[in-house]
Amino acid sequence: MVNVVRFLTWTARFGLRLFVVLMAICSVAAGVSAQTTVTLSTPGLHINADSTIQGGSSGMEDFSASDVLASKVSAESYTRRIMMKFNTQDFIPANAIIQSAYLYLVLKQAQSAERRPLTAFDVSQSFVTGETNWYYFRSGQAWRTAGGDFGPSFGSTYVGNDVGSIQGFDLTGLVQHAVNGDFGSRYTRLGLVDTGASSSGSYKEFYSTRAVDASVRPRLVVIYGAPAAPPPTAATIRVMQWNMHKTKGSDGICNPDRTANTIIAQDVQVVSLNEVNFFSGECAWTFDMGVKIQSLLQQKTGVTWYLQSVNNGGFGNVLLSRYPPVSSSSFLLDFGRGVAQIGIVVNGRIVNLFSTHVEWFNAPWRPVQIAEAVAWVANFSEPRIVMGDFNTWPATSDYAIIGGVYQDAWAAASGAWTATSYNGTGATHGTSRFDYVFFSNIPALALQSVNVPDTRVNGVYASDHDPVVAVFAVQ
Repeated sequence: MVNVVRFLTWTARFGLRLFVVLMAICSVAAGVSAQTTVTLSTPGLHINADSTIQGGSSGMEDFSASDVLASKVSAESYTRRIMMKFNTQDFIPANAIIQSAYLYLVLKQAQSAERRPLTAFDVSQSFVTGETNWYYFRSGQAWRTAGGDFGPSFGSTYVGNDVGSIQGFDLTGLVQHAVNGDFGSRYTRLGLVDTGASSSGSYKEFYSTRAVDASVRPRLVVIYGAPAAPPPTAATIRVMQWNMHKTKGSDGICNPDRTANTIIAQDVQVVSLNEVNFFSGECAWTFDMGVKIQSLLQQKTGVTWYLQSVNNGGFGNVLLSRYPPVSSSSFLLDFGRGVAQIGIVVNGRIVNLFSTHVEWFNAPWRPVQIAEAVAWVANFSEPRIVMGDFNTWPATSDYAIIGGVYQDAWAAASGAWTATSYNGTGATHGTSRFDYVFFSNIPALALQSVNVPDTRVNGVYASDHDPVVAVFAVQ
């Protein structure tokens, strides 16, 4: 089970045509606030490869002349993966700050109504169009693992059966790493892999660059700014955990601007956000709320914020960081939840941070999700900071699953007399303490303080949850 979900669906042909026209206009114009928009869509010039690879008896077949791209996960002979390579080397400046990067594919056919998770992975080998198949990335050079050599994952989009719809894949993190040269090349090489359970009805088919109708061909739309100033270099890190309730305050109004102001007021370097909607819900039906908050933070602070998210079915968790990630990934838990991860360098040491949100309504799901999250987080080096809305109280058996492994920052700070709270109790949701910052109990990560701040402005709370802000010294 792997990572993050975003999708954009317009079924009307008029909507599709209008989108293409707007993207064409944007591709030749610089945006406001020193932003530039580039649309990479021309075969050969912008898109250097787009093809399907298939296992089993079709393992040596070249699909690079096909007018479709296909995904499926089933028996090996039927399993298909989509491989694409974009020329971000020549069309995006080195070290540019990627505000957003979305790959748009148009669904041509779906075998069933199953909503399948298509996850974007970095491809670690420089594959060549016309020479790439299940076993080889170029003539005479085999993949280390049949079916492709994949690096980190960068989010998932759940695709149904809405033929003619545009499916959006958030590649912001992947493109950022590519233009920085972090993967050994400034080309963006990606594989779209169905990471769901094996199913005979999992087949999805999209138009390729060979489609007769140019308006349905793939395109990567990138918005970028100038290279960023150097990241912070202090020996401390200030983090914030917050269930932002979709940006809906106690006044019942969705207000992303208020949410961004609340984050800025706490002067944090990393924030974990829960209940973030991606093209879903009343607060973000037509856009990605995580990207919206990222954009607002950058506009208001004048510095770059990096984003990693996990999305399962239109809502999920987001990590926003002023430190550029050296790693980023996500993981899907059972019963529709997930965990987002970034690794950042603080005082010369890699600190791994995580954001999650576990179940409330179905109590039996909660221990399963917490145990899965703890097991996955253990794959990353220490020190670790695990933030989230765990929907359980201290001293419960659910709490013990993670509280027995990591230190609870509020409890630790209370014992050291460095915990403060506007409500005097540390509660984050009504009278309950559901939101936590857990951390590795090792000398390299020393807790300095924890605060539950008052987010009210003119008597209105920014969310139905209060945030938790923790400061750590990294040694």
